[in-house]
Amino acid sequence: MLAHEVSHIANNDLRLMNLADLLSRITNILSLVGLFLVVLFIPMVAMGIASISLLGLLVLILAPVISTLLQFALSRVREFDADLEAVRLTGDPYGLASALQKIEKQEASFGQKLMMPSSNQVEPSLFRSHPDTSERIRHLLSLQPDYHHQTGQLPSSYAWGRPVFSNPRAHLYFHPRQRLHKHS
Repeated sequence: MLAHEVSHIANNDLRLMNLADLLSRITNILSLVGLFLVVLFIPMVAMGIASISLLGLLVLILAPVISTLLQFALSRVREFDADLEAVRLTGDPYGLASALQKIEKQEASFGQKLMMPSSNQVEPSLFRSHPDTSERIRHLLSLQPDYHHQTGQLPSSYAWGRPVFSNPRAHLYFHPRQRLHKHS
């Protein structure tokens, strides 16, 4: 997990996400100002002096939502990229996948104990800042050719601290929207 966080720093993800957050906040402020002006113009519209564009009103309403969704999408992509960079640094996709499984298990048990022990509702992926952990693990494990895609589990040899490497010197390039490409 440390390699994952180091890759966030090395790729200037903090700066990029701060810029995305700034743009989202500016969009929200401009939208609120626009909606405030629309409210001020309502008496003029009622008297027939002015008119309000319905398309403009729709843009004012939807712009903050769209900018937030785009910010979440950017964050999810950067998480996949940080996972890939962590694998490049360590050469061990199983290590990161194992850490993600442990964190997910801890978060799920802690969250269930605190909030709603009987509820297992999953937040829609559109509203998440991080990709689904099972999807991240699946992508990480797909970097190793000896992984069985049907099981979705780490190989038993990893449980004993011996990760299975088919080619430890291979540089693996992976993006969630692309096929796996291996360059030596």
